[in-house]
Amino acid sequence: MTPRPRKRTRLAADDRRRQLLDVAAELLLEGGFRELNMEGVARRAGVSKGLGYAYFENADALALELYDREVSELYGRVEAAVARASDFEARIRAGVTEYLDVVAERGALIGVLEARMQGRWFARAGRRRVGHFLAFWAKQIESDLGVAPDAAAALAAAKVSAVDACARAGRRRKLPRARIEELCVRFAQGGLREAALA
Repeated sequence: MTPRPRKRTRLAADDRRRQLLDVAAELLLEGGFRELNMEGVARRAGVSKGLGYAYFENADALALELYDREVSELYGRVEAAVARASDFEARIRAGVTEYLDVVAERGALIGVLEARMQGRWFARAGRRRVGHFLAFWAKQIESDLGVAPDAAAALAAAKVSAVDACARAGRRRKLPRARIEELCVRFAQGGLREAALA
C-alpha cells in the first residue's frame, strides 16, 4: 500500500527542512536511491515540487544533507554518552554501547546512504565532522591514559575504526549484539591501555 501524502501545512523553515529529510529517509528505506527524487519527496511531504527545490538543489544534495544529519546524530549521541561516564573503562563502554544502539536504530539508513554518498560527503562536510569526532576521542585517550597528543590522535583513529568494524559485523548479524559489544569494549580498552604503555 502506497503511503498517502501528508496534509499541506505551513512550517517554519527548519521544520520544513527536517520534514523533507525525514521523508527522504522513508523513501530510501523503502526502495533505495531508485525511489529518491524531488518529485517523490514533495508528493510524500504534501508540498509542491518547487518547494523542495527551495531547500535542496536536487535529490543528491538532499541525500548528502541527510547523511550528514545521521552521522552528526551518531557522533553526538556517542559524545554525550561518553561525557556522562566517570572513568576510562566506563567511557569506552558508554561509547561502544551508544554507537551500537544508534546502528541498531539507524544503521539501515546509514548503510544505504554510505554506499552512495560517503565519498562526496567526506569531501564536503565529512572531513570536518570526522575530524571533530577523532579529536574528541584523542582528548579522552590523552587525558585518561596520559598519552602524548600525536599518539592519542593515532590511537583515536584506530579505536574509532575498530568500533565501526564491530558495528558493521553486528549489522550483518555475524554475532549476537552482546557478544559484539563485549568484544569491542575489551579490544578497545586492552588495545588502548597496551599502546599507552609503549
